[in-house]
Parts: sequence; C-alpha cells; structure tokens
Amino acid sequence: MNNKGFTLIELVVVIVILGILAVTAAPKYINLQAEAKTATLHAIKGSLEGAAALVHSKSIVKGNQNDTFSPTNLTVSVNIGDGGGFTSDGELVLVYGYPIGLKDQFKRLLNIDSKYEYEQMAGSFSTFAIYFGEDEKPTSTDDNCIVYYEHPSGPNLKPTFQVNDCI
Repeated sequence: MNNKGFTLIELVVVIVILGILAVTAAPKYINLQAEAKTATLHAIKGSLEGAAALVHSKSIVKGNQNDTFSPTNLTVSVNIGDGGGFTSDGELVLVYGYPIGLKDQFKRLLNIDSKYEYEQMAGSFSTFAIYFGEDEKPTSTDDNCIVYYEHPSGPNLKPTFQVNDCI
C-alpha cells in the first residue's frame, strides 16, 4: 500500500515541538528588547557625560568652575556658540562648571533622535531625565528605563549620570 502524507500522530508531534520552541524563544526575544533599550540609554549617558565634560573644560578655561548660578549671580556661564540660551548673550548657565540640570540646556548640547523625550523632574531645576517617547513619562529618578542627569551640589563635585535599566 502506497500512502502519501503524514499521520495524525506525526502532525501532533510536530505541533508540540513547535509550541515548545515558541514558548522558550518568545521570552528571550522580549528580554532582548529590554536589553537593547538599556544599551541605547547607556549610549545616551555617554553623550551626556561627553557634553558635560566639554562644557566643564570651557568653564575651567574661563575660570568659573567653582562658582554657581543663583538669582544674584547670573554671570556663571559659558558661550557654546549656538546663539541660544537663557542669558542675554545666549550663554549656557553653569553650576560649579557643569550645565545646570535643565532639559533645555542639554537640548542645545545633544542632538538625539526625536523618539526620545526629555522630562524635567517635578519640583527640581537640577535634574532631568531622557526616556523613550513610547514609554510612560518618568515621575522620579527611580523609574525604569530612563537616563537622568543631576548637576553637582558643590564645587569640585561631579554631576550624576545614571541609567535605570529597562525591564
């Protein structure tokens, strides 16, 4: 007898094997997306650190790296040559030689893709976060899947650059 085709048992075995492969592969794929987003945030963190270091270098040359911005001291700044800014001559406002932690300051320094958003942390002019625009807006520096910047709190201190992993 010459039968062509598969038996029902063979088909069921193939379907079970494909189901097992799908169950084991799907979580791995989902986790790779979170790891890729986290790696992207680490790259943005590197850009933030580089931009802040360049501004700090200009501040050292200008000699105002130990001064801080305040309502009575509006002159703590450096010119980055883009014509924007908060001061009348378009300079970047500094806190102890680093950019003040306002998102608009770093928008001038970084050219990142429009799929990322900047969010000022509530009640703070010292801290902002960058996150994926498709994600929920962060409300604190403890939220997942963000990179945040906080300007230094005193002279000879460095700013905080932190990545919170995506899960």
